[in-house]
Parts: sequence; C-alpha cells; structure tokens
Amino acid sequence: MMERLAIIADNLIGANDAGVQFRKFGFSTQVVLNHLDVVGRCAGVDVISVNTNSRTVSAAVAYDRVNQVAAALHKLGFKRFYKKIDSTLRGNIIEELQAMMDALALTLAVIVPSYPAHGRIVENGYLQLVQEWGGSSVPVPVGYIPSIIRCSPSLPVAVIDLNDVRQGEKKIVQKITALHTAGIRVIAIDAVTEVDLRNIAVALCRLPLPYLAAGSSGLAGSLPIAWKVVNQAILSARQGTLVVAGTLNQVTAEQITSMLDYPDTELIPIQAAAIYAGRIAEEQARVMTSIGAALINGRIPVVVIDTLLENRNHTDALSLSVQVQKVGHIVTALLAHIAKETAEQHGLCNLVISGGGTATSICQTLGITVIDLERELLAGIPIGKAVGGHCDGLHLVTKAGGFGKRNSLRKVLELL
Repeated sequence: MMERLAIIADNLIGANDAGVQFRKFGFSTQVVLNHLDVVGRCAGVDVISVNTNSRTVSAAVAYDRVNQVAAALHKLGFKRFYKKIDSTLRGNIIEELQAMMDALALTLAVIVPSYPAHGRIVENGYLQLVQEWGGSSVPVPVGYIPSIIRCSPSLPVAVIDLNDVRQGEKKIVQKITALHTAGIRVIAIDAVTEVDLRNIAVALCRLPLPYLAAGSSGLAGSLPIAWKVVNQAILSARQGTLVVAGTLNQVTAEQITSMLDYPDTELIPIQAAAIYAGRIAEEQARVMTSIGAALINGRIPVVVIDTLLENRNHTDALSLSVQVQKVGHIVTALLAHIAKETAEQHGLCNLVISGGGTATSICQTLGITVIDLERELLAGIPIGKAVGGHCDGLHLVTKAGGFGKRNSLRKVLELL
C-alpha cells in the first residue's frame, strides 16, 4: 500500500496532469484548487494535488505559499512529496524547490523536466523542444537548466548526462550520491525517452538518502515504481503501444502515412514477398526483433504489410497485393502471433488495430473473450479493456479499414 502522496504544482493544469499519473494506477486522487483550503481537503484520498497558483507571482510570495502548503501537509502525515514543475521551466522553480526542501528538512532535490510524450527532452543539461519541420523532428534548444532556474549559492545545481542515465540505475545512484556528498543540492537529470524516465525512477527507488522528486508529469508517470507501490512487471505492462494494420484499404494507408509524423512512431513493414514465398517464420522473427528494439527505445511500432503503402498504380505492387489477398488468412494469423508475442515478451498498454479480420484474429489468438468498452475516441473508433486471456486489462482500439479521416490514427495516439 502506498504512503499518502502530496503533489504541489504551481498551476491548475499541472496539478491535474501530475495527479492523473497516479490515478491511472488506481490511487484515489483529488486536486485542491485553493491552496488555503488544503487542510480540510485531505481526508480519505491516497494522493492530493495542490494548486498553489504561484507561477506568475513574485519569488518571495511563491516561496512563502509553497513552504506553508508543504509544512501543513507534512503535519497532516503526508510522507511522500512531488514538486510538479513546468516542462519548459517557467515559474519560480528554484524558490519553490527551496521552499519545499526547507519545509521537509531535505538537502537534495532531483529534477527531471523531460516529457518525451509532449516533445520536451533534456540532453547535456539543455532543455529542448522537439518541433516538426518539413516532415522530420528537430530539437530546438531552450536553454541550460542551471541557467534557466537561476541557481543560487545556497542551492548549487549539477547535471547527470544521458550517457550516465543509459548505463543503468546503479550508475545513476552512484552519480547522485557522489554529487550530494560533494555539496550539490539540486541535480538535473537528462532524459530523452520514456525508457530514460523509467531508469531514473528505478534509480530513485534505490537511492539511499532522502530526496525531493521534482519534474514534469513525465517523471510522475514512472514514480509508482520508484516508490515501490507498483512492481516492475505492472509498470512494464502499462508501457508501450503497438499499432497493427492488416487491411489493404487505401483509407488506412493514408492514415498510416499521417500517423508516421507522430513523435516516436516507427514503421515496421512485413515483406509481402516473404509471406508469399512461404518464409513466414523468418519474417516473424525479423519483425519481432524490430518491434523489440523500438519498444526498448520508447518508440511506437507500426506494423503493416508493405504493399499497403506502395503505389497501387505500379504493376508489380498491384500484382503482389492481389497475391497477398489470396493468402489473407496467413497474413492475419501472422499479425495475431506477432501481437501475442509482443504482449508476452514486452508488455503492452495499448493495442491499436485497423481491419476487422485482423482484430478478430488477434483477439482469438490472445484469448480475449470480452471487451469492456470505455468510450468512443473518434467516430466509429471505440476503446475498451480486454477481459481474459494473455492480455487482461490491455486497452484495445479497433477501427474498420475504411473508417476515418486521414489524421484519425494520429489523433488516436494523441488521445491514448
């Protein structure tokens, strides 16, 4: 059972966004809009997320407000705290960190502003916003974190770079401990992918000294594992999205093309020629290797038959599409086995399927007997939770091959 958690955010959007990261793991969570009313709003909830509305006030007012809220929550018995900060580092960052550290008698804050899902990354201590330019993703530097947050002599800041993060949790713990011993009080850590955030979260779990966790909602989403309230297997099962398209419908082809502009998507085409030649096992192994690499690096694999995206006016492509249609049952079975193997080896949170036959085959192969419908993401595109089989609790999104607009699948990813 998790000790009660208090989140302190400098505006309402941040309080909501950070709070929902814990609610999705099943913890009761409430957002308090008025920081003066916090004492009377804490009964009976696992997580309280307080809006101090302090982003645009003076540094002195922000310090006092956050310090008073943190002290009050500490007196109410809250043991765990998270300082939600803006992912672009707006506001009174250093003053509010100091306020919480003073109230909680802490000498270390670990700050992770990255939010890869929304294009906020940190590398070499530099905050960058990933922008879409001419069909490619370009990181645009915002600034060096110690400079942006205006570090003071009383709170010296250091950076742990991506190379250390990717050496694993043990290395991160060693770096944090060494920097703190050397007198550093605020440590900013690089993160570019969701995997980086999970590595940092696990490192915090193993950190042998008290600390204040601070960051965007990106880090907040991985903290349940860091605080040992959700085990590694459960966290892994909630990470990752796989998109599978088994249809040859040109509506889906256009949707896949549009989807590939979404950050961190990776096209993994199944070679139709290999299927038609009977090299099914070899092709499945090749595709699984690509899917595994994509998921490990925090990307979204998009698995399609390669002829889906080829020019239908090309004679060879048209001929091959006709051939694949003749062995359609083999293709759908292959996609189903790929989905099953991915779920078993890597764990999935979301499975997006385009094509009615493909959806049926996948559900049968996964042993799903019931789908508990939740809502309609877009017209004709529902989402629900799988019941039974290998993927109980998996979120399933199903779409007919000919349904939707050109940007529908991209919007689905945005809504997940």
